[in-house]
Amino acid sequence: MKNRNIFILFIALLFFSNVFGQDSTLIKDKAWYLPDYTKIQFAGNIGFFSVGFGFQFFNNHLYSELLYGYVPASISKAEKIHTITIKNTFPVFTKEINKIALSPITGFTASFETGNNSFLKLPDKYPKSYYNTNAFHFTLFIGAKVHKNFGYQKFIKGADVYFELGTVDRYLWYAILSKEVKFNQILSSAIGINLYF
Repeated sequence: MKNRNIFILFIALLFFSNVFGQDSTLIKDKAWYLPDYTKIQFAGNIGFFSVGFGFQFFNNHLYSELLYGYVPASISKAEKIHTITIKNTFPVFTKEINKIALSPITGFTASFETGNNSFLKLPDKYPKSYYNTNAFHFTLFIGAKVHKNFGYQKFIKGADVYFELGTVDRYLWYAILSKEVKFNQILSSAIGINLYF
């Protein structure tokens, strides 16, 4: 009797795991607070490298992420930099070619930099109104991403690889106001990957 129950349980688990693995519409939705993917990014004005997690909203028309960025002292030529960023990406449209989805993207970030390189209130050592506070900054970017699904029976269900070209709000402001600052001088690039679970 005990062996028969174990056998029935084994068959039931095997059957349901196959059914759920074959058709994504039968997979039970995960909890709303669990992220849809994790992100690793190199450069892009939010750190030398950044890691974090993200959520998809509005039928995959908005990708919103919380990221931690880091710049080591050897690269920043000052102290190491830590950044917390909220990043929002919008695919403009998606074109599928041979089961690979291609999308032009655009978006913006809002970042908070911690440490001695930034300040929320102007330190007393600087003349009043000479500098702006620099702990918060925003970026704008455009780019492209490539997405590939791996299947629902795998731990990693899909991946994006993307490239971006963007600028920081202050750099854009300087380029608009100053004839000496050219637009090609304010642009920076980023490359990254999203892994879906």
